[in-house]
Amino acid sequence: MEQKLLEQLNLWHEKDDYQKIIDTIETMEEHDYDSICHLARAYNNRGEIGDYDRAIELLQMVSDMGQEDPLWHFRMGYACYFANRFDEAADAFQHSLELAPGDEDAQYFLNISKEEMLREQGINQDEYEPEMYTEEEMDAIEEHITKNLGDYDSVYHEIISPDIHVDVCMIPPSKERNYHVLVTMGMGAHFMNVPEELVEYKLERAELAICLPADWNLQSDEERWYWPIRMLKVLARLPISEDTWLGWGHTVDNGAPFDESTKLSGCMLINPVNFEESANICTMPDDSEVNFYQVIPLYDEEMAYKMEHNAEELLNLMDDDVLIINPNRINYCKKTLLN
Repeated sequence: MEQKLLEQLNLWHEKDDYQKIIDTIETMEEHDYDSICHLARAYNNRGEIGDYDRAIELLQMVSDMGQEDPLWHFRMGYACYFANRFDEAADAFQHSLELAPGDEDAQYFLNISKEEMLREQGINQDEYEPEMYTEEEMDAIEEHITKNLGDYDSVYHEIISPDIHVDVCMIPPSKERNYHVLVTMGMGAHFMNVPEELVEYKLERAELAICLPADWNLQSDEERWYWPIRMLKVLARLPISEDTWLGWGHTVDNGAPFDESTKLSGCMLINPVNFEESANICTMPDDSEVNFYQVIPLYDEEMAYKMEHNAEELLNLMDDDVLIINPNRINYCKKTLLN
């Protein structure tokens, strides 16, 4: 965008003359990132019926270019908030804050977006207090992840946490490992209801990890890319919602394929095979232990085989390709493979 036009747009913005901005940019033959963002800002500020949806549409057109721009995320959050899309708004303001820490406006809108999300869920904000690690425990968990699983370059922050606060650490591919590692951070704040005869083994606390191919699109909100993260979050809360526990060899049936892009429909917990044995357990300041498990998605037939036999026998059938999630991998328990 030419500097002269940019100065004129900013002047109109200061005078609240949003219609002139809209008319000028909408009639331009060519648009770039800056012009699209200024147009979206004008629609946001004009605030008439349909304007917020138009702003969202415009910002989505340049979403690839805006991922590292805190203003892009702020404007998307603003449009989503006033379009009553509070979960998307909170996510956008969270990203804006990660890129521009200390932005008071982004923090304000993040807080009120969370309040609206709680209101929609019928949750009284004054009553919910999620279980969380102490500061010393969080330090221990972060050190364990970094030392044993890898340095994480970003965190998928959870916006609403009515029971536990589950963030997901994202460890990028490296020279040693050509795949992403995603690890929950917060599940272990809850002590699971482990059978009395197993208490001596310190299995009450856990965190979960998955491995994804290097080309997996972690920036997309589309379900075909997001379902592994959703799977982690559902598993992390299962011990609370069902008053149960999760440990090695446990399987969980999703009841249907995780997404239309795959027939994988369940999962099993195993020790972190792709890592050193030291990754298995994090000793906490109070001498309790947080057990780390790797999650591998399963097909219906593999779930049934495990229930009829056991986890060890199922793993003996499988190759290492199950350790890195592939939505269309081989089904190791199809009759043609077992015969």
